Amino acid sequence: MATVGLKNLYYAPLTTDTSSGVTYGTMKKIAGAIQVDINPSVTFNTLYGDDAPFATDSSMTEITVTVETADMPLEDLAALLGHTIDSTTKELSAKASDSAPYVGLAFEANKHNNKVRYVKLLKGKFSPTQETMQTKGESVEYTTPKLEGHFVARTYDGEWKRIADSDNTESATLITGWYSAMEP
Repeated sequence: MATVGLKNLYYAPLTTDTSSGVTYGTMKKIAGAIQVDINPSVTFNTLYGDDAPFATDSSMTEITVTVETADMPLEDLAALLGHTIDSTTKELSAKASDSAPYVGLAFEANKHNNKVRYVKLLKGKFSPTQETMQTKGESVEYTTPKLEGHFVARTYDGEWKRIADSDNTESATLITGWYSAMEP
């Protein structure tokens, strides 16, 4: 399935994830989504018997997610990285001891058939990444903010991702509320 484009990037803080339930805070949009890279790390192991491969199995260890946006408002940066914003000056303060909260992400991409693929990543933490700023030369070159996160399966149900397609008529109700809450 080929996709073209990316839009409607939202995040929501994960406030509870226990064996008895999961809750999220309010979803918030980050305007200017450029790219989301999802890279699951999977390890394969083979069992040998009778001098030949006998069985194979795999296990997923973590999912690295890189998010690139046209802008990252300080309020969103603070919320995603666990920093604070001064209520008077609106200055972001980042401390080495800051701890990023778990969040969920939601976004969409157009499919090659003019329908839409909706994606939710359910539990991850972001960390500060390299920042690059450069002088303007003969031509304009934009540098855009990126965040790298590590996502894992939820404690509640073992899920780490949800996907819905707009060309699946059974998903219509689910898609209608896609950005109103992380959980249906």
